[in-house]
Amino acid sequence: MITGSTRGLGFQLAREFLRRGCMVVVSGRTRKAVNAALSGLRAELPRAAVYGIACDVADPAQVQALWDGAVKALGVVDHWINNAGIGQPMIPIWDLDPGFMEVVVRTDLLGVLYGARVAMRGMTSQPREPGRAPGAIWFMEGHGSDGSVRRGLSVYGAAKRGLRYVARALAVEARGTGVLVGALSPGIMVTDFLLKPLDRRDAAAWERTKRVFNILADRPETVAAFLAPRVLATRRTGTLIAWLTGPKILFRFLFAGILKRKVIPD
Repeated sequence: MITGSTRGLGFQLAREFLRRGCMVVVSGRTRKAVNAALSGLRAELPRAAVYGIACDVADPAQVQALWDGAVKALGVVDHWINNAGIGQPMIPIWDLDPGFMEVVVRTDLLGVLYGARVAMRGMTSQPREPGRAPGAIWFMEGHGSDGSVRRGLSVYGAAKRGLRYVARALAVEARGTGVLVGALSPGIMVTDFLLKPLDRRDAAAWERTKRVFNILADRPETVAAFLAPRVLATRRTGTLIAWLTGPKILFRFLFAGILKRKVIPD
């Protein structure tokens, strides 16, 4: 079960799990988006067992309905991936509308808390075969999770910082239940989530930004192909599966002139 999986990394994760023979439920805020995702996945993988449920994770009642629908579709939920999230315009706090601040926090932090609550309650009570773990709950890290600060990402970063605490706290609270708690760190990906908030009016600044992103960023399908098999193989709670590690960042900068990576469209 992957929240926010009608596009971007969530969609590519669904695709990768389906390719590995998993049954998957995709979810997004609108039925239209869910149907579009289902059409794309079924066209590529016609024999795959994929289902779709519309859900706004900022609404706890809808999150509970998402769990109930996933159980109805899958029988048992082995992995619940809290992927849904929204970004913010890259502007300082004082220029953000308070209502928009609330939307970001409700989706990126409260939505994750609602998902963790529902998944824990469901996984610890769902029937399972002897010796089979009750399930795993995954959190999606992002900018701010490690405490780093970037101008114009204050609210989003604060929510992601809180998310890391939630993941660690749940790992402690889940001890003895058998439920695995882990986190995924996808790095920088070329999606609408990344590109839309960027200000391109300053041509020189945009070129500098694009240069860095071409060194560090990746396409979501690349990251998903790395994360999916590791999610399925993980057996230790508290695991962080990271794609863009420190050594990888150093390597890319050192050999940028040789690699000449280009992932940002002109």
